Amino acid sequence: MKKNIILLASALLVLSACDKTPAGTSGETSTPTEASEVITPTKDGAITLKTNKDGEEVTIIEEQVQAYVDAMYAADEEAAPTEDEKWELRQVSRDEYPDTYLCKGVDAKTFRDTGDKDKDNFEKFDLTWDAYEGATGYKVYLDTDKDFSEGATTFEVTEPSVEMNNLFCDSTYFWKVETADGAHDSAIGSFKTKGHFRNINAAPAYNVRDIGGKHTRDGKRIKQGLIYRGSELVDEEILKSMSGHGLTLNDENKAIFKDELHIGFEFDLRKADAIGTQQGSSLGSDVEYERLALGSFADLWNNISTADLKRSVEIFKNATPDKAVYCHCWGGADRTGTLIFILEATLGISFLEACMDYEFTSFDNGAHQRYRDRKVDNYDFPKFIKAVFNCQEYAEGKPLKDICEEWMLDRGVEQEDIDALRENLLEPIPGYVAE
Repeated sequence: MKKNIILLASALLVLSACDKTPAGTSGETSTPTEASEVITPTKDGAITLKTNKDGEEVTIIEEQVQAYVDAMYAADEEAAPTEDEKWELRQVSRDEYPDTYLCKGVDAKTFRDTGDKDKDNFEKFDLTWDAYEGATGYKVYLDTDKDFSEGATTFEVTEPSVEMNNLFCDSTYFWKVETADGAHDSAIGSFKTKGHFRNINAAPAYNVRDIGGKHTRDGKRIKQGLIYRGSELVDEEILKSMSGHGLTLNDENKAIFKDELHIGFEFDLRKADAIGTQQGSSLGSDVEYERLALGSFADLWNNISTADLKRSVEIFKNATPDKAVYCHCWGGADRTGTLIFILEATLGISFLEACMDYEFTSFDNGAHQRYRDRKVDNYDFPKFIKAVFNCQEYAEGKPLKDICEEWMLDRGVEQEDIDALRENLLEPIPGYVAE
C-alpha cells in the first residue's frame, strides 16, 4: 500500500499508514498499524459487510464533474476517430479564437451552472457493515494489498460505518472489520476507485487536487501523492497583513496537508505584494518554502525566465512521497493552472486531460470560474492556447508532449533534467500492454 494514501473517517483526520501520529476528534480515533504487521485475513467472519464489499467501482469526484469528464471523453471520441488524433493538438486556425479546438459542444460552464454550486469537486462515500451485538466499537482496516501486508490504515469507530475521502484514483482497495476487542471480524471486502483524476478535500483550503493518476500515450501514468495544486495557504497571523484574501488555515487543515498529504515543500507563485508579511510556509518551519513570482497564460509561456523555469523543474523532479510539493498562487487557477498544464503536458498526458484539469477549477466551491473559452482581463486561457498553436513545433505537427519538451529546451532546461522529471513523476500503468 502506498505510504501516502489519503483518507478521512467521518469528521476525523485519518492518517496514512506507517510512522505518522494520528489526530482524532469527537472522542474517536483513527490509528495506523505498524507497516510490518500482517493482519489475519479472517477469524470467524461473524460481521457482515454491506456497502462497497464486492469489488464495486466507486466515483471519487463529484457527480457533475464526473458528468463533464464523461462528456469530454465522448466528444473527443467523435472529434478524433483515430487513436493518434486523440493525442495531437487540434488543427485550428491560428488567426481566430479557437473556440472549436476541443470537444465542440461540451462546455464546463453548462455542467457547473446546472449542478449544485454548493458542492465541491470531490466525492465521499461510506463503507458500512451490520452492527455486531454487544460490540463497543470497531476497527476497520484498509489496504491496497489483500493480505494487508503493506501497512494497513486503521480506523477506530463506534458506529458501523466509516467515511472514505481523498482516496487514490484508479486503485483497488481491500477492507475488513473487527470488533474493538478483536474477537470477531468480517470477510474481506474490496472496491475500486474510478477514473484518472484525484480531487482533494482540504477545507478551508479550496481547489486542491493531485496532478497524479492521468495516463500518458506510452503506457504510463503520473504518480499520485507527489505534486498537489490549489489555493494559497495562509494562517491567521499572516492574514492580518493581507487584503482581499479570505482563507485562514486552522490546525486541522494544516494536519491534512502535513500528515495526510505529506507536504514538505510549498511552491508559491504569488508576487511580493500579495504575501503580506509571509516569509515561510504557514504549515510550519519544517516545510520548505520557496516563492517564484511567475506570470500566467501567454505571459508565462512567452516570458518565463530560464532561471525560474529551471528551478520549477528542479522542484518538481525532486518531489517524494514523504516530501510532496504543494504548488499554488492565490486561488490555484491561473498561474498555477498554466504551469501545471505545461508540466502535465511535458509528462505526456493528452491535450484533452490537460484542459480538463484546468477547467476543474470552475467546479470547486469558492474558487474562480475558469473555462477554456473564458477571457476576462488578464485571465486569458485562449491566448495561452494560441501561443502554443503559434510555436514552430506545432506547425511541424508534433504532439503536445514534444512541443512542451522543446519549449523547455529552448529556454535552457537540460534534456537530462526533463528525463529526470519524467523518471520521478511517471510509473507504468498496471496491466498496460503496448500495441
